[in-house]
Amino acid sequence: MSPLDANSESPASRSGATDLSSFFATDPDDRTGLSGVYHLHDPGLALQVRLGLALTASRSLDLQYYLWKGDLSGTLLLHRAVEAADRGVKVRLLIDDIFHSGRDEVYAALDAHPNFEVRVFNPLRRRRIGRNLHFVINKGKLNSRMHNKIFLVDGAVAVLGGRNIGDDYFLLDPELSFRDLDVMTVGQAAEDASSAYDLYWNSDLSVPISEIRRHTSCTNQLDSLRRKLQRWTNEAESVAHAAPATFGAVHTLLAELRDALVWAPAQIIVDPIERFKAKGESAFIGVGRQFVERIEREIVLQTAYLIPTRKGLEALKRLTDRGIRVRMLTNSLMSNNHVSVHAHYAKYRRRLLKAGVELHEYRADAALRSFLRAERAGVSSAHAGLHTKAVVADRRTTIVGSFNLDPRSRNLNSEIGLLIDSEEFAARVLAGMEHDFDPTNSYRLFINEHRRICWEGARGDGLRIYSGEPDASVWRRTLAALIRLIPVEDDL
Repeated sequence: MSPLDANSESPASRSGATDLSSFFATDPDDRTGLSGVYHLHDPGLALQVRLGLALTASRSLDLQYYLWKGDLSGTLLLHRAVEAADRGVKVRLLIDDIFHSGRDEVYAALDAHPNFEVRVFNPLRRRRIGRNLHFVINKGKLNSRMHNKIFLVDGAVAVLGGRNIGDDYFLLDPELSFRDLDVMTVGQAAEDASSAYDLYWNSDLSVPISEIRRHTSCTNQLDSLRRKLQRWTNEAESVAHAAPATFGAVHTLLAELRDALVWAPAQIIVDPIERFKAKGESAFIGVGRQFVERIEREIVLQTAYLIPTRKGLEALKRLTDRGIRVRMLTNSLMSNNHVSVHAHYAKYRRRLLKAGVELHEYRADAALRSFLRAERAGVSSAHAGLHTKAVVADRRTTIVGSFNLDPRSRNLNSEIGLLIDSEEFAARVLAGMEHDFDPTNSYRLFINEHRRICWEGARGDGLRIYSGEPDASVWRRTLAALIRLIPVEDDL
C-alpha cells in the first residue's frame, strides 16, 4: 500500500520505495524538463506542507537552513525528521553555524542516530568561551554565511524560498510574525535542488558535528531528545495550524496542491561553493543583469533588507529612464528586525524616490499583527515584519528565494532561489504582493512640495500622511540615526 494512499494510516504500512515521484508524476510527452510550482504565501500552509512531506518521506530527507530555532515549529519539524529516521529514512541536516551557539549537544544527539547525519557549515572553532572574540579575529572567513534554505523530500519535492525554521515564520510567535514566501516544486527544479544541496553537503566547509563535539556516546542524549520532542509534539497538536498527523490527511493536502501546480520552465539559481574562497558577487547578480535587460514594462520587488548601493541605484535609474515602472516594498523602521539595516537603507530613500522608484515600507501593524491579536488574547506587543525576497517582471517572470537586495547577499552570504517563467504563476505571486502593497499593510513614500520624505498609509476610514518614521519611538529613531554614522554598510 502506498504511504500516500488516503487509507494508509501508519508507518508500518509504508513501502520501502519512494512514492512521491509517482504521486506527482506527469505525462513525459507534455512536461519533460518542466517544473511544477506552487506558491506558499500562507505561513500556516507553509508549515503544514513541510510537516506533511516529512511524514511521507520514504527514502531521504535533506534539510539545509541558515536558521533552525528550538521553538515550537522547530521542534515539530525536528520530531518529524527523527520519526523519519526511525523508519529507515536517511536524514541529512546541514545548518549554518552563526546563530546556533549552545545547540551542539542537540545536534550530536541527532547524529548518534544511525539514519541521521548532521553537518555544520563554516563553524566557529571556539564553541563557548571566546566565541565572539574568535569571530572578530577570523572575520574574513567567518563573516560569509550559508543563507540557503532547502527542504527536500525523497529527491522529488522541494520547498525553497525565504523562510527559516522558527515560529515567527509560521504565524506561531505571539510577538512577531513575518510575511514571507516559499515555493513547493516538483519535477526538474526538485532534481536541481537536490544537486544544489549536494554541492554544499559535500563541501569541505560542511563539518560533521562529530568533529566539533566529541563524545564517546550520545545514545542516552538521543533517547532523551526523542522523549522531549514527543512531549512537545503531544502538547502542540492543537495549535500547530492543524498539522496533518496521518497519511490520509497528508494525502488530501498534497493532492490539493498537486492539482493546483503550475507547470512551467524553472531554473535553480545557487551560488557556487567557490564563492566562499574567491569572494566576488553572487550568482544572482549575473542572472539579474540578464533579467533586467529583458524587462519591457514593469518590475515588482519585495525584499526584507534593502541597501541598494550606488550600483543598484544606477541599475534602477536605467530602468525608470526606459519608462519601466519599478515598484518596491521593504521594511519600515518599526517592522524591520534589524535596526542597523534600516539605518543604512534610510540613506538611499530620497535617491530611490528621485530615481522614479515607487517605494513602499511594510507596516508593523499590518494584517498579520491584527490576526495575532485576535487569536491570542492579551498580546498587545505583537508586530508584523516583511521577510519575503521575490521579484516579478512583466507579469511573467518570477524569482523567489533567499537573496536580499543588500551587500551581504551580493558579496558575503551564499544564496539560492528559483526563477519561474509563467504568467499564471506570476499572477498568483502578484496577488499576494498586491495585498502587501495595500495602504492598510504598507506605507507609500513620496517627496512633498517642501522636499521632505512623507509616508502615506490607511488609518481609520481614510489615508493619513506622516512626516516622520510612522509609529516609531524617539528612542528607535535616535538609535537608527546613530547607527547610520557607523561604517558597517558592507557587512549588512
